[in-house]
Amino acid sequence: MMIYVVQPNDTIDSIAESYQVPVDNIIYINQLAYPYALAIGQALLIPTADEEQERRAVITNGYAYPFINQGVLESTLPYLTNLSIFSYGFTGQGDLIAPTLNDTWMIELAAGMGVNSILTLTPMDAEGRFSNVLIHQMVNNAEARSALIQNLLVTLGEKGYQGVDVDFEYILAEDRDAFTSFVAELTETMNANGYETSVALAPKTSANQRGLLYEGKDYGGLGAAANSVLLMTYEWGYTYHHASHR
Repeated sequence: MMIYVVQPNDTIDSIAESYQVPVDNIIYINQLAYPYALAIGQALLIPTADEEQERRAVITNGYAYPFINQGVLESTLPYLTNLSIFSYGFTGQGDLIAPTLNDTWMIELAAGMGVNSILTLTPMDAEGRFSNVLIHQMVNNAEARSALIQNLLVTLGEKGYQGVDVDFEYILAEDRDAFTSFVAELTETMNANGYETSVALAPKTSANQRGLLYEGKDYGGLGAAANSVLLMTYEWGYTYHHASHR
């Protein structure tokens, strides 16, 4: 990293060209705001060639429903590593429930752009709500767990998915360990067949945080059981209201 002092008539583009460094890198490192006006005498950090070569790759993921506009998906896929298609459900006996709309076109479009399609598994009830009753029935029934995993395996192969993302919310505290065991069992089977497993986790600020989003999940255990976890920090970025019942 070196320091450059802005001279008269300098622009971000001219400085980047002079040092053969991408404009976006200078903007990011110096946290410049659009329209990137510079002041004479301003000091800028410029990455060196060696530092440019040492830049690490990132894995990017996007969730999408099958009713997404095709143009929006096509414009987004070049920036993604994984496309998590939302979502597949299941019954308490381990039968897999496909989305109402066809997802094949999304998988094929993603494959054409070198993006992995990920099957998102959710415990939705008939009204489209996360059901901890359904989770309880499945994770505590060895036959149901095994059936669901085998059904997932078949669907991944038939559809062309590259993995499974487990997005379970509102898990009961009493099902914490059973859920972790299910994820471990799922991951073992997926890995043996060339697929990967991820788990979506609600973001929390302490190990003992109370609430249905947290108490039913062993964060450390799930991190060890799955190939990767996704912390849904976007939940900190919007406001929502809970209905209260008395």
